[in-house]
Amino acid sequence: MTTFDERESAYESEFAHQEELSFKVRERAISLLALWAAEHLDKTAGASQAYAREIVATDVADPTSDAAVQRIVTDLRAKGIGEQDIHQARDRFLAQAHKAIRGSAP
Repeated sequence: MTTFDERESAYESEFAHQEELSFKVRERAISLLALWAAEHLDKTAGASQAYAREIVATDVADPTSDAAVQRIVTDLRAKGIGEQDIHQARDRFLAQAHKAIRGSAP
């Protein structure tokens, strides 16, 4: 294998690793957001876990859209929690998940 091939393989491996980390950060944040929403919806512990799994599955099925967050927005609207509050919570959970999974380095 040439130096160029080795370098290309290393870049591909690093890209795959970064994509995997990004996926894990996103899904952890969505899960935390769903658990936060479940608490506001007064769900029991078991129902909260099921709700979080359902929301994460929605996000995994279509990670390019905001369907999971929109589902939470719809569910929490009846509780008087606005979309801006939900997006702020999502941002907090993204930062928390990023720190937990990737550490403090960007």
